[in-house]
Amino acid sequence: MTVCLDVDLVLDNILKELGSGVYFLLITSENGVIIKSYISDEFNKSSIGLNMSQLYELAEEITSEIGIHVPDFNIIHSDNFYILSIKILEKIVVILMEDQIDFSNVFNVINACIKTN
Repeated sequence: MTVCLDVDLVLDNILKELGSGVYFLLITSENGVIIKSYISDEFNKSSIGLNMSQLYELAEEITSEIGIHVPDFNIIHSDNFYILSIKILEKIVVILMEDQIDFSNVFNVINACIKTN
């Protein structure tokens, strides 16, 4: 049995579920290659994808050095926004959204997009 993340479904369902409160959504590989994206023209998606993958590498190194498990997600709150980054099935999902949105919905949407064969 194989398990995979349907990235097309993740992109479509998050945009449907959260609507205009999402400013960008990136799905990258662990090394920062953009797989799918929804992004405003004002953002540099290649830079964001690479920076998020580097952030995960650094977090993995730090947590390994101090003997705790690698983080599966990060939440950053700034002004009226959340940046939520989730590492799942060798993919990283990064979302910039308004802080009025219940970000637990993101986890529900992503979990519903996991397919098994």
